[in-house]
Amino acid sequence: MLEFILWFILIFILFRIFAKFLLPYIIKYYLKKFQQKFNQSTQTKDPNRKEGETHVEFVPKSKSKKGKNTENLGEYIDYEELDNK
Repeated sequence: MLEFILWFILIFILFRIFAKFLLPYIIKYYLKKFQQKFNQSTQTKDPNRKEGETHVEFVPKSKSKKGKNTENLGEYIDYEELDNK
């Protein structure tokens, strides 16, 4: 039983030393790695394009202009007025 308690105390002290001195360096290393990946993913794909320049990659096909475009007008609701007497 005494041997178990001594091992537990030794492991606890080693863990505290590890957490105090080595863990911050490990965390900084992984944060820098994550930041580099994030910066690479947010860079523009076209290096020739200037900042603030507008670039359209998709142009929809133009529809014929024979009549009114009723596609985006909404839903028609039929109603009847009631006279209040």
